[in-house]
Amino acid sequence: MDHRTSVSFTFCGLFVARNEVEALKESTKWMAVMRVLTSKAYSATSLKKTMEFAWTPAKEVTFRDVENHRFIVQANCLGDWQRITEQGPWIFRDHGVLIEKYDGSRKASEVELFRIQAWVQIHDVPELFRKKAIVAGLAASVGELISIDLANPTDGGNYVRARVWIDSRKCLTRFVTIRPEGEAPVIMQVKYEKVPRFCAMCGFLGHVQEECGTGEHAPGVVPFGLWLLADTAWNRAQLRKDEDAKRQNSRPPRREFRPPGQDSGGRGAGRGGRTPGRGGRGGRSGESVLGGLLPPHDTRKRSSDEASLSEASPAKANVAQNPPLLLEWKAPGVVEPTEHEAAKKKLDFGGEQAPPAYVPRSGTPPPPPSAREQKRSRKSGTPKKDKNAGSAGSSGELRREQ
Repeated sequence: MDHRTSVSFTFCGLFVARNEVEALKESTKWMAVMRVLTSKAYSATSLKKTMEFAWTPAKEVTFRDVENHRFIVQANCLGDWQRITEQGPWIFRDHGVLIEKYDGSRKASEVELFRIQAWVQIHDVPELFRKKAIVAGLAASVGELISIDLANPTDGGNYVRARVWIDSRKCLTRFVTIRPEGEAPVIMQVKYEKVPRFCAMCGFLGHVQEECGTGEHAPGVVPFGLWLLADTAWNRAQLRKDEDAKRQNSRPPRREFRPPGQDSGGRGAGRGGRTPGRGGRGGRSGESVLGGLLPPHDTRKRSSDEASLSEASPAKANVAQNPPLLLEWKAPGVVEPTEHEAAKKKLDFGGEQAPPAYVPRSGTPPPPPSAREQKRSRKSGTPKKDKNAGSAGSSGELRREQ
């Protein structure tokens, strides 16, 4: 081997001079190592497309798969590289994406990937301790400090913001404390503006409560609930979903009204609306109107026994004593009572017989006249006008006016 060259082979391995190493670093510029914080399988193609959409790079970004579910990402400009490595957190399917800068001088599998960036809020900091040095110490107990924002929040909240590196090997920090000498400690709550999914039982990133251990936990208040999430646009949908679930569980059970002998799947209950119907979209099965305050309208067909029309009913007795008067057509335009005596109705007005004011008609009425007959009758009944008389009268009136 020529010892004058900068690259030579010895028994200890291949030797590369420092100036050659610096020249080689030019080709590995703007690199990073990336890994998704999950043990679940996912599509590498989907990950690449999602990250490119989130990063919105100005130039092309290349991906290369390496072992242990890691990827080497290389940007083609400084702006894209800074955005990828410094403007997280980046999230893929609710899982955190761990990214570290990489210079290519060591194995990508040896790069430690356990940190993720996040903005945190420290609430109700007393004005006496609302100083940069003290807030920096509070934020350092949450994670490795990156920056602090002491400006007044635009949403009117009482908190300070800090950007930190969160260690995924530790549980999330819920509270920070100030201990003034000789006074009671001041406890302040920590909330996270954008954070990947975490376990409500152990507080670690990367899994949820149902995936923690066996997934079986005693019911009760969880130590790390959604109250750790700040009211931001990223968390708002999840917070509203949790509030709706709590509101639904706190409501009293709805009272149901079911008629005797009718089950919840009867014909009187509809399938999809607010009011009960008959097999359509008009109501829910067995559900009462107005939350159980009023019974639903019963649309079932009922017999005379259910309607209380027995043989001793006053309505039936009145019909039997006073049968209705039936009429029949004697001639066109002439309607007279029928000759059947049992069908005549007699009304007693002070002992006198009076004809009924209205009685139903029987028989088939004559058909209505056709349009031609109506037109012919109008022509025959309209007198013809004398055109000469009209003109003479009008001329006489003209002569009088003159």
